[in-house]
Amino acid sequence: MGRFAWQYSLLLSVMLIASLLPRDLAAGGGPPCQQPIASRYCSSTQLDMLVPQESRAKAFLEQLIRGYRLELLESVDRSDKDSEILTDVGAFHEAYRIEELASQELGAFVREENEDIFANGDYLSQGYCYSGGSFSNLHSYYTGLKSSNLEQDEIRHLAVMRLALVQDCLFNLDDYLKSSQIFQEHIGKEQGLYKNWSQYIEAAAFYHDGFFPEAAELFAMIALEEKNEGREAGWLIETARYMEVLALFHNGREGQEKVFLPAIFNSFTEAFLTDFPQSEYRRHVEDMEIGIWLHYGDRDRYYTELLDEISNSQLLTSDEGQIDQLDHLAINALRANIDEIATRPLTHRDGITLLASLLSMSGLSKSGDWTKPEELEGLCSQIKTVVSGEYEEIESYSTMVCDYLLEGKRPSSDPYINTPLYGHAQAFEMMVNLGEGKFDNVRTQITDIAARKATSLDNLFALRTKQLEARLKNKTPLAFILEDSIQQVNVGEDGMFSELRVLDTVLYEQVSRYFLSANDFISALSGTADPLLQFALIRPHLDEAMIQEDWQGAIMLSRKLDWKAVLQVSALEKSNKLREEIKLYADLGQDLEALALKQAESRDRAKALSNVAYFLYENHIAPRCSYARTKLINSYLEDCQPVYVHLAAEGVWTENKTADQPRAPIEMFAEALDLYRQEKGTTAEQARLLRIMIFCAKGANNVSYCLRWKDIPKKKFQGWFETLALKYPKSERVKYWYYDLPFYTGVYINRAGEELDQEYWYEKDAYLGYLDGGPYGLSIH
Repeated sequence: MGRFAWQYSLLLSVMLIASLLPRDLAAGGGPPCQQPIASRYCSSTQLDMLVPQESRAKAFLEQLIRGYRLELLESVDRSDKDSEILTDVGAFHEAYRIEELASQELGAFVREENEDIFANGDYLSQGYCYSGGSFSNLHSYYTGLKSSNLEQDEIRHLAVMRLALVQDCLFNLDDYLKSSQIFQEHIGKEQGLYKNWSQYIEAAAFYHDGFFPEAAELFAMIALEEKNEGREAGWLIETARYMEVLALFHNGREGQEKVFLPAIFNSFTEAFLTDFPQSEYRRHVEDMEIGIWLHYGDRDRYYTELLDEISNSQLLTSDEGQIDQLDHLAINALRANIDEIATRPLTHRDGITLLASLLSMSGLSKSGDWTKPEELEGLCSQIKTVVSGEYEEIESYSTMVCDYLLEGKRPSSDPYINTPLYGHAQAFEMMVNLGEGKFDNVRTQITDIAARKATSLDNLFALRTKQLEARLKNKTPLAFILEDSIQQVNVGEDGMFSELRVLDTVLYEQVSRYFLSANDFISALSGTADPLLQFALIRPHLDEAMIQEDWQGAIMLSRKLDWKAVLQVSALEKSNKLREEIKLYADLGQDLEALALKQAESRDRAKALSNVAYFLYENHIAPRCSYARTKLINSYLEDCQPVYVHLAAEGVWTENKTADQPRAPIEMFAEALDLYRQEKGTTAEQARLLRIMIFCAKGANNVSYCLRWKDIPKKKFQGWFETLALKYPKSERVKYWYYDLPFYTGVYINRAGEELDQEYWYEKDAYLGYLDGGPYGLSIH
């Protein structure tokens, strides 16, 4: 393949898909997603994160690498190499009696907490510190010592000093250096071979302590002395020259750009590569030549150099040769910067940057809003000049995309079946079909992708969510449930259908919560056979019935579900988290029954009320219009109506209007506490409630979901704390009481100084995002 061919083709397939999809659907506000039983609401706020954005580029790139050269994404197994290093180091220690000398020199300077490590000799075979370098650095130095012309005693003393630097956290090195007679003799020696090896240790100490200019100067002096004495080859001069370059590189990275410009820095790298063309450090020096441009802000040059390296080494196309750590670093750099490479407006014109220039423009459709339409024609015309025939499907794919953009020729994914590009071709074709309203075709395509496992889960989720967005845009959310449902094919071969079903519980719930009228809800429920998806449809209305303390309505909704059948759905094998949440709902049945009986005994009502209140609080359930919704939902929700679907009697569905200020869980706890106090033998129950109520004012999460920002006076919490401390057994007490409500005013002022209605409990960007994997804990990568 040509120099830029692979990268050009690869990124065209990557970025044309990514650019087709929305880039402005950043995650909305909402509660943080790090709570123990909050996965549903995390998943709900994560919907935006499932829609392809610029970050999709990285996912598509990774998938193509998986298809063509998977080992580039796999971690390098260094276990054999590390074992070999430890064996060699051990042999060196034995041959030169290092433990004996180290005991004499360093034994009196071991830190007290490390005496066992030193006594057992573990410091000779295991690295405990990193500040002085790793055992691989030590091994390299030992290798050089063995090839030097130094006397054995000199080698032993130098080895102990280098070992002490690597294990510097175990010793009081400052005291050793001040008092060691041998060390003082070493530094008093005149310049020569031994002095150079000794100064190398000093330079390494400078380097590992972050004194890069001093380290670079000393490494350069060592190399010059070696050269002046006629030793122009060998470990010491070569490694000192390499470390000089490395120190200068880090000096630039640390912000010292005024000291060395990249061009000056690269004069050092070129000199090294000229003098040591076969050096083991060559690859790393070449990588630094590239990386220095990024440190100094010339991102265009950095991207060009990076892609040249990947192309020249044929990382993505050659099956020959082993993958080393530097190869992984290069690929990781490409993956980390892929979004910027694809969206940055570049001016120079070679294979990869032509593509980046093309894809930095907006509107990938045949009627797209191109800044310079002629550039699209020019770039597409060059496909054949940069793509060879080695990977015909890539050239064909690029041509298919350009044919659609320029001529409106319909794309087809069929030619790419059984190639790594099939998922991308399907996605491209699906986006075209969505734009043209061909929803039946889209459903078939998603089913096929799921059956074939033709893409990663996160990409499949993104496409499914895009399908929902198209329905919301057309104001036909019910059709997403009745017409776009995904049915498993090839029973016995699950494909990705179970994971897709878990995702659909999130999507169905959002549709049911915000977009379905009572009549639409009835149609959706009757048209959905899957018990898990029935649960997803009922769940938001069951939540609201409990919040509104509509106990009869909650019972009726709960009875509509066969909880045993829901828990037996095979898709739950993919998500224990979702299964556990469903169990929580199923277990509430008896509590709802007790609350619906107005004549229930005080103790039974107190227990049921506290259980339901704790369920609402702990699971972060709040009034439906109080959720900080994602932009995906807000973009198509004209107004959040304060209603929920209510089952008044069997077969009688209505819409109930919600109360403006339903009771918060803490108010339910307070009633339950009063009820318990009317019953004897409820000391433990009362103490438990008091502890919960005290903790309700600890931190924004508890305030949000237990208090719901009700303005409860501070003296209430102090009173509960004092009551628990004075009237209940010592074992029931807590150490502190809390009142984390310093800014309660009825409005919330975010960091930008904007006043927001208090119903939105977190500022827009406060929620922690997509940190818990996929919806309900699925692993999506």
